[in-house]
Order: sequence, then C-alpha cells, then structure tokens
Amino acid sequence: MSVRVSTRHMQMMVALSEAGSLVEAAQLLGLTQSALSHRIKEAERLLNTELFYRQHKKLVPTSAGKRLLHSSRLVLAELERAEADINKLSVGIEHVVRLGNEAYGGYHWLPACLAAFAREQPTISVEIIPDVSLDPYAALRTGRIDLALTSGQPPEGFQCRRLFRDEMRLVLPAGHELAGEDWVSAGQVAAHTYVTYHTQPGKGREYEQLFSHYRLLPARVIRAGVTEAVIALVKEGFGLTIMPEWVLTPYLAQGGLNTMRVTEEGLHLDWQLLLRRDEAPDSPAARFADCLTRVAPVTR
Repeated sequence: MSVRVSTRHMQMMVALSEAGSLVEAAQLLGLTQSALSHRIKEAERLLNTELFYRQHKKLVPTSAGKRLLHSSRLVLAELERAEADINKLSVGIEHVVRLGNEAYGGYHWLPACLAAFAREQPTISVEIIPDVSLDPYAALRTGRIDLALTSGQPPEGFQCRRLFRDEMRLVLPAGHELAGEDWVSAGQVAAHTYVTYHTQPGKGREYEQLFSHYRLLPARVIRAGVTEAVIALVKEGFGLTIMPEWVLTPYLAQGGLNTMRVTEEGLHLDWQLLLRRDEAPDSPAARFADCLTRVAPVTR
C-alpha cells in the first residue's frame, strides 16, 4: 500500500499543533499563509477527510487530524534519530547507545563515566534520552533506549546489573526545626508538607518503605516534577523531601540544606542498570553497562 502523505505534511501537522495560529505555523515552516492553507487542503484531499475545523479563529484537529499528528510526531522523531546516527557514522562512530535515567536519578556521575567509556570504546557514542524518566521500563521494552539507570525494585523481564546500595535521606532547609536530631520518625515527616517528583508512588521507595508501612500520608504534597525543582522548593522552606544520597551529592555541596536519617534503621534502596533480557553480552549497550558498573560507584 502506497503512503499518500509526505514528511512535509507531517511537519505541517506538528507546526500547527505547536503554533498558536496559522500565521505562526507558516512562519515556523518558512511558508506563506496561503501556501500553508494549500498544503492543508492537499493533505485533506489525499486522505479524503478533514483534518482541522475552525474554533475561535484557531485550527483544531479533528479525530483524523489527531491521529495523523500522533503518527507524524513518531515518524519525524525517528527520522531525526536516524539522521543523527548516520551523521555519527560519517565521523567514525559505529554504534549509538541510548541511556534512560529515572526521575529520581542525577547526572553528576555522568562526565566521569562517559570519559572512561570513550577511552575504552571510541567508536561507540552515548546519548542521554531525557523524556523517559517517568517510565524507563516501557522505553526499554519498546527500544527507545538501550539501557536504564533505575533505583528501587525493578520489574521482571530485564537483565539487571547491580551498582550499589544507597540510603534515602530526609532533606530539609538549613535551620529547620528538625535539624540536629539523629533520625526522624515517619510521623514527624508526615506532619510536614512533602515535596515530590510526582504523586505516583515508586515501588520500593519512600512511599512503600515509610508512608505505606506506617499507614501515614503527608499533611500536604507538592508535585515538582524534576530534581532541581524539588531541591529549590525545599531549600526555600516550602516543605521536606526524601532523596537518595547519591542524587543529593552535588546539591549538598551548594549549601543551604541539611539531611537526616529517616527512622532509626534508615531507608535503603539499590541502584541498578537494566538491559533487555535478550541483550547480547558483547553488545554496545552491554559494554557501556560494564563500564558504568565499574565507574559509577566511584563517583559517589
């Protein structure tokens, strides 16, 4: 079956979704407004259906338009990745390994690991894929990434390379009323506003080990999305959070924060690298995992 739409129609769909108007979309594409209108009509003629309807002087995608927009984003993203990979091949890079990092993970360890790997494997390039942090497992299964750095308890179905055991610490602003104690209880943590990445509990992390275990929930929760935002809110006194020591390392060096053990026994988790179950032992991804296994613990 021949494909009736082209990449320029796909680029049109994405531009119209991102721009606030037909005029702005035309500017993004380097077209006149008239030329863009003709391109929309051409795509609708080729597909024999309407892709947009007007609402308050704006173009809103129809159901068919939404379907084409979804596919356009996937196809264009894959083409961009293919072009980037081919460009690397032209300068001596034979393989590209894509690493995904979960929302709780930091990046302070990355330069040392990349430098070590570049010395060992100069023909293998590494890319960090930033938009898989909320579900690195799905991204690994579907091939968007080649390996994932995760913490907590991983699901079944992956090769797992253990890195090291870490402790999750309570993070609070300098001068907080709890500072100075040897450890804090679940009740003391729950009595304060809690700043978190997202409200979906991570398996094997603080919600499971602390809040669920003691049948408590924080008085109020602020969702901040990324590590930098969580740290900034805590530092300014908006609440407390719990974070792995490995991730906290660069932020503690900046000052303005204190950390404490949570419960007398502490809360612990394991960091690991996950690869697909059928990953070959000598594949580029497996070689990068071998390097990270050796180097990453040293960067703590």
